[in-house]
Amino acid sequence: MSGNSLDMVIGAGSAIGRALIERWSREGATPILAVARSVEAMAAVEPLGVQTQQCDYCEAALSALAAQLQEQSADITRLVICNGVLQGEGYRPERALNQLETSAMEQVFEVNTFLPMRVLASLAPVLKRSAAPRIAVLSARVGSIGDNGLGGWYSYRGSKAALNMMLRCAALEMRRVNPAAKIMAYHPGTVDTPLSQPFQANVAPGKLFSPARAAGALDTVLSGLKADGELSYLDWRGETIPW
Repeated sequence: MSGNSLDMVIGAGSAIGRALIERWSREGATPILAVARSVEAMAAVEPLGVQTQQCDYCEAALSALAAQLQEQSADITRLVICNGVLQGEGYRPERALNQLETSAMEQVFEVNTFLPMRVLASLAPVLKRSAAPRIAVLSARVGSIGDNGLGGWYSYRGSKAALNMMLRCAALEMRRVNPAAKIMAYHPGTVDTPLSQPFQANVAPGKLFSPARAAGALDTVLSGLKADGELSYLDWRGETIPW
């Protein structure tokens, strides 16, 4: 990895992450660092001419990554954290209280809340010294408390609501240590990915987005952000979502 300006995608193995890397690589202006858990995910983006880093997202691995970036005086211009999970082996979104299981909740919160916050915590020294970092973390509209009129999806909703609160704290901290930084909790809409496939039958016509379209919308919203010391909670149209 070379020093100075750097765009980063965490969760490069996701459909949105890869589409975003493809979009940025066509720009060719800033070096891109793609971070992924699997070797296969890194191999998929290496032909795009980007730098890659395998990471299991544990504290030790993230600390090592941050130390490397600090040593190279990296100036993060754009950071997008794409990791997320809705369901997995042996668990699905809960519709009722009697479906709640601690082990399933822990898995959902680990990926949706703890992992992105570990990333931000580890990269904080780099972000504090970066000129004007723009940071997007994939949240979801269903993480909104005010917009929740249906209930259900306990773990997923709760993990995204918790993420939003922690991002709010991070934004306030960044306001003190780097006023030029900006953080956004972002709802990409329903994207045609493995995460959404079991639920696509209920998506309204024209509201199922390709990963490329989702990446384009994210990039547009991210580029339009102004540093104001606040956490923005926005959807793919750039419209504010109620907390």
